[in-house]
Amino acid sequence: MLRHIRSRPFSSIVAGSITASTSYAFYVEHEANKQPFQKAENVLPREYDRDAIASYWMQRPISVVNRLSTIGYEIVPIIFNYVIDFKIFPDEDTSAIELKYKDHAQTLRCALTRLGPAFIKFGQQLSIRPDLLPPTVLKELQKLCDAVEPIPDFIAFKTIEEELGKNVIADQIEDMKLDLVAAASLGQVYQAKLKSSNQLVAIKVQRPDMIQSVSLDLFLLNQYGLFLDTLFGFLTEQVPFHVDFIDCFARGSYNELDYEKEAENQNYFRKEFEKRQFPVHIPEVIENMTSRRVITTEWIDGVKLADAEKSKIQELIPVGVELFLTQLLDFGHFHSDPHPGNLLVTNEGTLCLLDFGLCAEIDAVSRNAMTEAIVHLLNGDFDTLISRDAKDLGFLPQDMDVKELKPILTKILTQGILESGSNLHSRKRKLMGISNELNEVFFQYEFSVPPFFALITRGLGLLEGIALSGDPDFDIFKASLPYASKRAAKIYGARSFDRLLRRKNTSL
Repeated sequence: MLRHIRSRPFSSIVAGSITASTSYAFYVEHEANKQPFQKAENVLPREYDRDAIASYWMQRPISVVNRLSTIGYEIVPIIFNYVIDFKIFPDEDTSAIELKYKDHAQTLRCALTRLGPAFIKFGQQLSIRPDLLPPTVLKELQKLCDAVEPIPDFIAFKTIEEELGKNVIADQIEDMKLDLVAAASLGQVYQAKLKSSNQLVAIKVQRPDMIQSVSLDLFLLNQYGLFLDTLFGFLTEQVPFHVDFIDCFARGSYNELDYEKEAENQNYFRKEFEKRQFPVHIPEVIENMTSRRVITTEWIDGVKLADAEKSKIQELIPVGVELFLTQLLDFGHFHSDPHPGNLLVTNEGTLCLLDFGLCAEIDAVSRNAMTEAIVHLLNGDFDTLISRDAKDLGFLPQDMDVKELKPILTKILTQGILESGSNLHSRKRKLMGISNELNEVFFQYEFSVPPFFALITRGLGLLEGIALSGDPDFDIFKASLPYASKRAAKIYGARSFDRLLRRKNTSL
């Protein structure tokens, strides 16, 4: 042994350091887990708390490393095989390409399913982008919306009884019959009939250990944001924003685990839309059969909006856009997860919104600034948009002199957004053409992204994807103008709004 150390001192030191570090990591995790009441659901906070979650996982380094290894094990081969099959050795035969797409899509779907909720949600968002992926891949990924591998019924029923009472199924459910109808990333849904009212209901039951797996992925995501802020702070003039940006998404995702919070959101949206007589249906919550891990709502018969006839999609998408903008610009509490499984067309032809777990809030100042920004953008008033709206929304510091930045941002906004439409292929080409200007904004100016934009862009992206399946020429920006203009006129008064537009038109 001594002879080996003397002959290879460097490798021996490295090996010894790795062994010592690993042993210490195992010891730290063992000590953390052996404490009384150290189960994740007992220790991790019910309300999102980044520091508390970080403290929990910093004491479990082996679990963190294992998770990183699992992600790499699943994702790296997929990327490698894609590069080999489609970039290095592409096939020219159409049928062969189609088969490869199908094989790759199945592999990707299975990998995302195994990796859990955070990755399943990423796949859901991709599944409605016909401008990004071929139909074969979209069809496969759409299975992630409600056809994830379910947990056994006996585990789900055990959760129901733990949450709602030991005999709740026998006492409340007709014939004790619960039919599994969908399985998603966080839970699965059963159809049942209540004894007391003969009402059909949907009972959503959370999968086991969700708080542990979700909090670990959010911890890793936050560490990634911290790394980016450190890196960009060193290389650029950028104001650090990645941690806060990710934190907003993380807070919404973590709160999805609390079904009582979801019920509260659902009741709020139902009340607000009824008050405005908006043509959307929000299912009623059955309060006495709802808890932290079980939520029961009225059953809705219908089809997914994405699966409806193209004419029906074209008819209802304007309703969907106004639905989202009403949440965003009016009452400031918005549904951030309108994927295909959460937007239905009822048998009566009405749009129905489901699943209020992932929601977020936006303050009144930001709502008004965003309303003005949309109107200014789509009317080409870049001076006001850059010098005032971008500052009010937090993209630029309030005391910043934007004289040099105006021509650069004007080019980006004109070519990268207004002239590119919603098709992401077109938008990507346009943005590549102005890549120098984009780099200048990100690297040479104090530019940052407001935290709430993480969930706004997610929600709009999902809605935009569904719209594109019914209308390839759909433009989310132009579709937003009518409601934004109406909202601006309501906030500032019709005369002030008309003067703003006249002043802009005379300057053009």
